[in-house]
Amino acid sequence: MTGPGAETAAPLVRATRPRNRRELIITAARELFSRDGYANAAMSGIAAAVGIGPSALYRHFGGKQELLHAVVTEALDSCFAGLYPAGPGELDFLVRDFAASALARRELGVLWQREARHLPAAQHAELTRRLHAARRTLAGQLTAARPGLDPAHTELLSWGTLGVAASLAYQHVELATPDLVARLMHRVATSSPPGLGAPRPDAPRGTLRHRSRREALLAAATELFAERGYASVSLEDTGAAVGIAGQSIYHHFASKHDLLATAVHRGVERLWVDLAEVLACAPDHAGALRRLVWRYVRMALVSRHLVTVIATEAEHLQEADRLRTRQFQRDYIAEWLQLLHAVHPAMTPAEARVRVQTVLTVVNDVARTPRLATRPGIDRALYQLGCELLELAAGPLPE
Repeated sequence: MTGPGAETAAPLVRATRPRNRRELIITAARELFSRDGYANAAMSGIAAAVGIGPSALYRHFGGKQELLHAVVTEALDSCFAGLYPAGPGELDFLVRDFAASALARRELGVLWQREARHLPAAQHAELTRRLHAARRTLAGQLTAARPGLDPAHTELLSWGTLGVAASLAYQHVELATPDLVARLMHRVATSSPPGLGAPRPDAPRGTLRHRSRREALLAAATELFAERGYASVSLEDTGAAVGIAGQSIYHHFASKHDLLATAVHRGVERLWVDLAEVLACAPDHAGALRRLVWRYVRMALVSRHLVTVIATEAEHLQEADRLRTRQFQRDYIAEWLQLLHAVHPAMTPAEARVRVQTVLTVVNDVARTPRLATRPGIDRALYQLGCELLELAAGPLPE
Protein backbone atom coordinates (compact mmCIF):
# COMPACT_ATOMS: atom_id res chain seq x y z
CA MET A 1 0.00 0.00 0.00
CA THR A 2 2.40 1.98 -0.10
CA GLY A 3 1.37 -0.15 2.91
CA PRO A 4 -1.23 0.50 5.55
CA GLY A 5 -0.29 3.59 7.53
CA ALA A 6 2.03 5.11 4.95
CA GLU A 7 2.36 8.89 5.14
CA THR A 8 3.79 11.55 2.84
CA ALA A 9 7.53 12.07 3.21
CA ALA A 10 9.05 15.46 3.98
CA PRO A 11 9.92 17.55 0.90
CA LEU A 12 13.39 17.28 -0.52
CA VAL A 13 15.96 19.90 0.42
CA ARG A 14 17.58 21.58 -2.54
CA ALA A 15 21.36 21.31 -2.46
CA THR A 16 23.83 23.93 -3.69
CA ARG A 17 27.14 23.10 -5.40
CA PRO A 18 27.50 19.58 -3.93
CA ARG A 19 30.93 18.05 -3.58
CA ASN A 20 29.86 14.69 -4.90
CA ARG A 21 27.14 15.13 -7.47
CA ARG A 22 26.69 11.47 -8.36
CA GLU A 23 26.01 10.54 -4.73
CA LEU A 24 23.66 13.48 -4.28
CA ILE A 25 21.80 12.59 -7.48
CA ILE A 26 21.30 9.06 -6.15
CA THR A 27 20.09 10.44 -2.82
CA ALA A 28 17.59 12.78 -4.46
CA ALA A 29 16.36 10.07 -6.84
CA ARG A 30 16.00 7.60 -3.97
CA GLU A 31 13.73 10.00 -2.10
CA LEU A 32 11.67 10.92 -5.16
CA PHE A 33 11.28 7.34 -6.40
CA SER A 34 10.22 6.12 -2.96
CA ARG A 35 7.92 9.08 -2.30
CA ASP A 36 6.28 9.66 -5.70
CA GLY A 37 7.01 6.45 -7.60
CA TYR A 38 9.34 5.88 -10.53
CA ALA A 39 6.64 6.63 -13.10
CA ASN A 40 5.86 10.01 -11.50
CA ALA A 41 9.44 11.16 -10.92
CA ALA A 42 10.91 13.19 -13.79
CA MET A 43 14.63 13.56 -14.48
CA SER A 44 14.10 17.33 -14.52
CA GLY A 45 12.68 17.14 -11.00
CA ILE A 46 15.64 15.10 -9.80
CA ALA A 47 18.05 17.60 -11.36
CA ALA A 48 16.21 20.47 -9.71
CA ALA A 49 16.39 18.75 -6.32
CA VAL A 50 20.16 18.53 -6.68
CA GLY A 51 20.48 22.09 -7.95
CA ILE A 52 21.84 21.25 -11.40
CA GLY A 53 20.55 21.40 -14.96
CA PRO A 54 19.31 18.32 -16.84
CA SER A 55 22.43 18.24 -19.03
CA ALA A 56 24.63 17.89 -15.94
CA LEU A 57 22.43 15.05 -14.70
CA TYR A 58 22.78 13.17 -17.98
CA ARG A 59 26.57 13.37 -17.73
CA HIS A 60 26.27 11.00 -14.77
CA PHE A 61 23.35 8.81 -15.89
CA GLY A 62 22.21 8.01 -19.42
CA GLY A 63 18.54 7.84 -18.48
CA LYS A 64 16.00 7.34 -15.71
CA GLN A 65 16.18 3.54 -15.85
CA GLU A 66 19.96 3.62 -15.42
CA LEU A 67 19.48 5.94 -12.46
CA LEU A 68 16.89 3.61 -10.94
CA HIS A 69 19.34 0.71 -11.18
CA ALA A 70 21.99 2.76 -9.39
CA VAL A 71 19.49 3.78 -6.69
CA VAL A 72 18.24 0.26 -5.97
CA THR A 73 21.77 -1.20 -6.07
CA GLU A 74 23.06 1.39 -3.61
CA ALA A 75 20.07 0.87 -1.29
CA LEU A 76 20.53 -2.92 -1.30
CA ASP A 77 24.25 -2.69 -0.65
CA SER A 78 23.91 -0.08 2.10
CA CYS A 79 21.05 -1.86 3.87
CA PHE A 80 22.67 -5.29 3.81
CA ALA A 81 26.08 -3.99 4.87
CA GLY A 82 24.96 -4.56 8.46
CA LEU A 83 24.60 -8.31 7.91
CA TYR A 84 28.31 -9.00 7.53
CA PRO A 85 30.36 -7.52 10.42
CA ALA A 86 29.06 -9.94 13.11
CA GLY A 87 30.89 -13.21 13.64
CA PRO A 88 29.14 -16.59 13.32
CA GLY A 89 26.39 -16.93 15.90
CA GLU A 90 26.73 -13.40 17.28
CA LEU A 91 23.01 -12.71 17.04
CA ASP A 92 22.96 -9.65 19.30
CA PHE A 93 25.65 -7.94 17.24
CA LEU A 94 24.00 -9.01 14.01
CA VAL A 95 20.62 -7.43 14.75
CA ARG A 96 22.28 -4.30 16.13
CA ASP A 97 24.33 -3.72 12.99
CA PHE A 98 21.58 -4.77 10.57
CA ALA A 99 19.00 -2.57 12.31
CA ALA A 100 21.33 0.44 11.98
CA SER A 101 22.03 -0.12 8.28
CA ALA A 102 18.36 -0.86 7.54
CA LEU A 103 17.25 2.35 9.25
CA ALA A 104 19.80 4.32 7.23
CA ARG A 105 18.21 2.98 4.03
CA ARG A 106 14.63 2.70 5.19
CA GLU A 107 13.33 3.34 1.66
CA LEU A 108 14.58 -0.05 0.45
CA GLY A 109 11.29 -1.88 0.97
CA VAL A 110 9.37 0.44 -1.36
CA LEU A 111 12.22 0.68 -3.87
CA TRP A 112 12.52 -3.08 -4.14
CA GLN A 113 8.90 -4.17 -3.98
CA ARG A 114 7.35 -1.34 -6.00
CA GLU A 115 9.97 0.28 -8.21
CA ALA A 116 12.56 -2.38 -9.10
CA ARG A 117 10.05 -4.00 -11.45
CA HIS A 118 10.72 -1.12 -13.87
CA LEU A 119 14.26 -2.43 -14.43
CA PRO A 120 15.22 -4.63 -17.39
CA ALA A 121 14.79 -8.34 -16.65
CA ALA A 122 18.53 -9.05 -16.53
CA GLN A 123 19.22 -6.27 -14.05
CA HIS A 124 16.26 -7.26 -11.89
CA ALA A 125 17.45 -10.89 -11.86
CA GLU A 126 20.95 -9.84 -10.86
CA LEU A 127 19.65 -7.76 -7.96
CA THR A 128 17.33 -10.61 -6.95
CA ARG A 129 20.38 -12.87 -6.68
CA ARG A 130 22.01 -10.33 -4.38
CA LEU A 131 18.91 -10.21 -2.22
CA HIS A 132 18.84 -14.00 -1.93
CA ALA A 133 22.56 -14.06 -1.13
CA ALA A 134 21.93 -11.64 1.74
CA ARG A 135 19.05 -13.83 2.94
CA ARG A 136 21.31 -16.89 2.88
CA THR A 137 23.92 -15.00 4.90
CA LEU A 138 21.28 -14.18 7.47
CA ALA A 139 20.09 -17.79 7.50
CA GLY A 140 23.66 -18.95 8.11
CA GLN A 141 23.93 -16.59 11.07
CA LEU A 142 20.67 -17.92 12.51
CA THR A 143 21.86 -21.50 12.09
CA ALA A 144 25.15 -20.69 13.82
CA ALA A 145 23.31 -19.04 16.72
CA ARG A 146 20.61 -21.72 16.91
CA PRO A 147 22.13 -24.98 15.64
CA GLY A 148 19.00 -26.99 16.39
CA LEU A 149 16.73 -24.75 14.31
CA ASP A 150 14.71 -26.57 11.66
CA PRO A 151 15.68 -25.51 8.08
CA ALA A 152 12.08 -24.51 7.35
CA HIS A 153 12.06 -22.25 10.39
CA THR A 154 15.44 -20.83 9.41
CA GLU A 155 14.01 -19.84 6.04
CA LEU A 156 10.90 -18.27 7.58
CA LEU A 157 12.79 -16.37 10.28
CA SER A 158 15.45 -15.08 7.90
CA TRP A 159 12.79 -13.72 5.53
CA GLY A 160 10.89 -12.39 8.55
CA THR A 161 13.95 -10.52 9.78
CA LEU A 162 14.34 -8.99 6.32
CA GLY A 163 10.65 -8.09 6.54
CA VAL A 164 11.34 -6.02 9.65
CA ALA A 165 13.84 -4.02 7.59
CA ALA A 166 11.39 -3.69 4.68
CA SER A 167 8.63 -2.41 6.96
CA LEU A 168 10.59 0.78 7.66
CA ALA A 169 9.78 2.03 4.15
CA TYR A 170 6.05 2.05 4.86
CA GLN A 171 6.05 4.39 7.82
CA HIS A 172 7.59 7.70 8.75
CA VAL A 173 7.84 7.40 12.48
CA GLU A 174 10.89 9.21 13.77
CA LEU A 175 13.33 6.72 15.27
CA ALA A 176 16.29 8.42 16.94
CA THR A 177 18.11 5.10 17.36
CA PRO A 178 17.80 1.65 15.79
CA ASP A 179 17.14 0.02 19.17
CA LEU A 180 13.45 -0.78 18.58
CA VAL A 181 14.20 -2.17 15.11
CA ALA A 182 16.95 -4.33 16.61
CA ARG A 183 14.57 -5.63 19.29
CA LEU A 184 11.98 -6.57 16.67
CA MET A 185 14.60 -8.29 14.54
CA HIS A 186 15.80 -10.19 17.61
CA ARG A 187 12.21 -11.15 18.43
CA VAL A 188 11.78 -12.67 14.98
CA ALA A 189 15.21 -14.32 14.91
CA THR A 190 14.65 -16.05 18.26
CA SER A 191 11.05 -17.13 17.65
CA SER A 192 10.08 -20.82 17.70
CA PRO A 193 7.10 -21.14 15.32
CA PRO A 194 5.00 -24.31 15.02
CA GLY A 195 6.02 -26.94 12.49
CA LEU A 196 5.99 -26.30 8.76
CA GLY A 197 5.50 -28.76 5.91
CA ALA A 198 7.45 -28.95 2.66
CA PRO A 199 6.91 -26.09 0.20
CA ARG A 200 4.49 -26.65 -2.68
CA PRO A 201 5.21 -23.76 -5.07
CA ASP A 202 4.12 -25.88 -8.05
CA ALA A 203 0.88 -27.09 -6.50
CA PRO A 204 -1.91 -27.16 -9.10
CA ARG A 205 -4.17 -24.13 -9.06
CA GLY A 206 -7.91 -24.37 -8.81
CA THR A 207 -9.69 -24.79 -12.13
CA LEU A 208 -12.98 -23.11 -11.21
CA ARG A 209 -13.55 -19.68 -12.73
CA HIS A 210 -16.05 -16.86 -12.35
CA ARG A 211 -19.20 -17.10 -14.43
CA SER A 212 -19.44 -13.31 -14.40
CA ARG A 213 -17.24 -11.77 -17.09
CA ARG A 214 -16.83 -8.65 -14.99
CA GLU A 215 -15.47 -10.66 -12.06
CA ALA A 216 -13.24 -12.70 -14.38
CA LEU A 217 -11.76 -9.48 -15.77
CA LEU A 218 -11.22 -8.09 -12.28
CA ALA A 219 -9.50 -11.28 -11.09
CA ALA A 220 -7.25 -11.39 -14.18
CA ALA A 221 -6.35 -7.71 -13.89
CA THR A 222 -5.50 -8.06 -10.19
CA GLU A 223 -3.13 -10.94 -10.93
CA LEU A 224 -1.51 -9.18 -13.89
CA PHE A 225 -1.08 -5.90 -12.01
CA ALA A 226 0.51 -7.78 -9.09
CA GLU A 227 2.91 -9.81 -11.21
CA ARG A 228 3.89 -7.31 -13.92
CA GLY A 229 2.98 -3.91 -12.51
CA TYR A 230 0.11 -1.63 -13.51
CA ALA A 231 2.16 0.35 -16.04
CA SER A 232 3.15 -2.81 -17.95
CA VAL A 233 -0.39 -4.21 -18.35
CA SER A 234 -2.85 -2.99 -20.97
CA LEU A 235 -6.60 -3.32 -20.92
CA GLU A 236 -6.24 -5.61 -23.93
CA ASP A 237 -3.85 -7.87 -21.95
CA THR A 238 -6.52 -8.24 -19.30
CA GLY A 239 -9.22 -9.01 -21.82
CA ALA A 240 -7.03 -11.58 -23.57
CA ALA A 241 -6.42 -13.37 -20.27
CA VAL A 242 -10.11 -14.23 -20.04
CA GLY A 243 -10.94 -14.45 -23.74
CA ILE A 244 -12.61 -11.05 -24.11
CA ALA A 245 -11.51 -8.81 -26.96
CA GLY A 246 -12.27 -5.43 -28.46
CA GLN A 247 -15.03 -3.16 -27.29
CA SER A 248 -16.58 -5.93 -25.15
CA ILE A 249 -14.15 -5.03 -22.36
CA TYR A 250 -15.73 -1.58 -22.05
CA HIS A 251 -19.11 -3.12 -21.27
CA HIS A 252 -17.64 -3.97 -17.84
CA PHE A 253 -14.94 -1.35 -17.09
CA ALA A 254 -14.56 2.13 -18.51
CA SER A 255 -10.76 2.12 -18.36
CA LYS A 256 -7.69 0.51 -16.86
CA HIS A 257 -7.89 3.06 -14.06
CA ASP A 258 -11.40 1.82 -13.34
CA LEU A 259 -10.10 -1.74 -13.06
CA LEU A 260 -7.35 -0.74 -10.64
CA ALA A 261 -9.66 1.38 -8.49
CA THR A 262 -12.18 -1.47 -8.31
CA ALA A 263 -9.49 -3.96 -7.27
CA VAL A 264 -8.13 -1.68 -4.55
CA HIS A 265 -11.64 -0.90 -3.31
CA ARG A 266 -12.41 -4.64 -3.18
CA GLY A 267 -9.37 -5.26 -0.97
CA VAL A 268 -10.13 -2.29 1.26
CA GLU A 269 -13.71 -3.42 1.84
CA ARG A 270 -12.60 -6.95 2.64
CA LEU A 271 -10.26 -5.69 5.36
CA TRP A 272 -13.02 -3.55 6.87
CA VAL A 273 -15.50 -6.44 6.82
CA ASP A 274 -12.95 -8.64 8.62
CA LEU A 275 -12.33 -5.90 11.16
CA ALA A 276 -16.05 -5.40 11.82
CA GLU A 277 -16.56 -9.13 12.38
CA VAL A 278 -13.58 -9.26 14.75
CA LEU A 279 -14.88 -6.37 16.85
CA ALA A 280 -18.36 -7.89 16.93
CA CYS A 281 -17.29 -11.24 18.40
CA ALA A 282 -14.03 -10.68 20.32
CA PRO A 283 -14.28 -11.02 24.13
CA ASP A 284 -11.73 -8.27 24.87
CA HIS A 285 -9.06 -6.08 23.28
CA ALA A 286 -6.35 -8.73 23.38
CA GLY A 287 -8.71 -11.28 21.87
CA ALA A 288 -9.68 -8.83 19.14
CA LEU A 289 -6.05 -8.15 18.28
CA ARG A 290 -5.26 -11.87 18.09
CA ARG A 291 -8.28 -12.44 15.82
CA LEU A 292 -7.26 -9.50 13.67
CA VAL A 293 -3.77 -10.93 13.20
CA TRP A 294 -5.27 -14.29 12.23
CA ARG A 295 -7.77 -12.74 9.80
CA TYR A 296 -5.06 -10.66 8.15
CA VAL A 297 -2.75 -13.67 7.78
CA ARG A 298 -5.51 -15.73 6.16
CA MET A 299 -6.52 -12.90 3.82
CA ALA A 300 -2.94 -12.23 2.71
CA LEU A 301 -2.21 -15.90 2.02
CA VAL A 302 -5.44 -16.49 0.09
CA SER A 303 -5.44 -13.14 -1.76
CA ARG A 304 -1.76 -12.43 -2.25
CA HIS A 305 -2.31 -10.70 -5.61
CA LEU A 306 -4.82 -8.34 -4.08
CA VAL A 307 -2.47 -7.56 -1.19
CA THR A 308 0.33 -6.88 -3.68
CA VAL A 309 -1.79 -4.52 -5.77
CA ILE A 310 -2.82 -2.50 -2.71
CA ALA A 311 0.80 -2.39 -1.53
CA THR A 312 2.51 -1.54 -4.80
CA GLU A 313 0.09 -0.06 -7.33
CA ALA A 314 -2.01 2.46 -5.40
CA GLU A 315 0.26 5.27 -6.64
CA HIS A 316 -1.36 4.82 -10.08
CA LEU A 317 -4.85 5.59 -8.80
CA GLN A 318 -6.40 8.86 -9.89
CA GLU A 319 -6.08 11.57 -7.26
CA ALA A 320 -9.47 11.23 -5.60
CA ASP A 321 -9.15 7.44 -5.32
CA ARG A 322 -5.55 7.75 -4.13
CA LEU A 323 -6.51 10.18 -1.38
CA ARG A 324 -9.36 7.90 -0.26
CA THR A 325 -6.98 4.94 -0.17
CA ARG A 326 -4.48 6.85 1.94
CA GLN A 327 -7.24 7.83 4.34
CA PHE A 328 -8.25 4.17 4.55
CA GLN A 329 -4.66 3.26 5.38
CA ARG A 330 -4.58 5.75 8.23
CA ASP A 331 -7.99 4.70 9.56
CA TYR A 332 -7.21 0.99 9.34
CA ILE A 333 -3.92 1.37 11.19
CA ALA A 334 -5.70 3.50 13.79
CA GLU A 335 -7.98 0.54 14.59
CA TRP A 336 -4.98 -1.71 15.24
CA LEU A 337 -3.32 1.01 17.32
CA GLN A 338 -6.39 1.54 19.47
CA LEU A 339 -6.52 -2.17 20.30
CA LEU A 340 -2.80 -2.34 20.97
CA HIS A 341 -2.94 0.71 23.24
CA ALA A 342 -5.73 -0.92 25.26
CA VAL A 343 -3.57 -4.04 25.70
CA HIS A 344 -0.29 -2.16 26.33
CA PRO A 345 -1.19 1.33 27.62
CA ALA A 346 2.45 2.12 28.47
CA MET A 347 3.66 1.49 24.90
CA THR A 348 4.47 4.75 23.10
CA PRO A 349 2.44 5.60 19.99
CA ALA A 350 5.59 5.49 17.86
CA GLU A 351 6.54 2.02 19.07
CA ALA A 352 2.99 0.75 18.61
CA ARG A 353 2.89 2.04 15.03
CA VAL A 354 6.25 0.45 14.20
CA ARG A 355 5.14 -2.89 15.64
CA VAL A 356 1.83 -2.93 13.75
CA GLN A 357 3.44 -2.00 10.44
CA THR A 358 6.09 -4.66 10.99
CA VAL A 359 3.43 -7.34 11.42
CA LEU A 360 1.60 -6.30 8.26
CA THR A 361 4.79 -6.11 6.19
CA VAL A 362 6.18 -9.45 7.37
CA VAL A 363 2.86 -11.17 6.61
CA ASN A 364 2.63 -9.50 3.19
CA ASP A 365 6.20 -10.43 2.27
CA VAL A 366 5.78 -14.07 3.26
CA ALA A 367 2.46 -14.26 1.38
CA ARG A 368 4.27 -13.09 -1.77
CA THR A 369 7.10 -15.65 -1.38
CA PRO A 370 5.84 -18.95 -2.90
CA ARG A 371 8.38 -21.19 -1.14
CA LEU A 372 7.04 -19.97 2.18
CA ALA A 373 3.41 -19.20 1.38
CA THR A 374 2.78 -22.76 0.13
CA ARG A 375 4.19 -24.51 3.18
CA PRO A 376 1.48 -26.30 5.21
CA GLY A 377 1.25 -24.62 8.61
CA ILE A 378 2.56 -21.24 7.43
CA ASP A 379 -0.67 -19.55 8.58
CA ARG A 380 -0.17 -20.78 12.16
CA ALA A 381 3.50 -19.78 12.09
CA LEU A 382 2.70 -16.26 10.87
CA TYR A 383 -0.07 -15.93 13.44
CA GLN A 384 2.34 -16.76 16.25
CA LEU A 385 5.01 -14.47 14.86
CA GLY A 386 2.53 -11.60 14.52
CA CYS A 387 1.35 -12.03 18.10
CA GLU A 388 4.93 -12.07 19.37
CA LEU A 389 5.75 -8.85 17.52
CA LEU A 390 2.76 -7.23 19.24
CA GLU A 391 3.77 -8.67 22.63
CA LEU A 392 0.68 -10.88 22.78
CA ALA A 393 0.39 -14.45 23.99
CA ALA A 394 -0.72 -16.28 20.84
CA GLY A 395 -2.96 -18.84 22.54
CA PRO A 396 -5.20 -21.17 20.53
CA LEU A 397 -6.03 -20.27 16.95
CA PRO A 398 -9.09 -17.99 16.78
CA GLU A 399 -12.21 -19.52 15.32
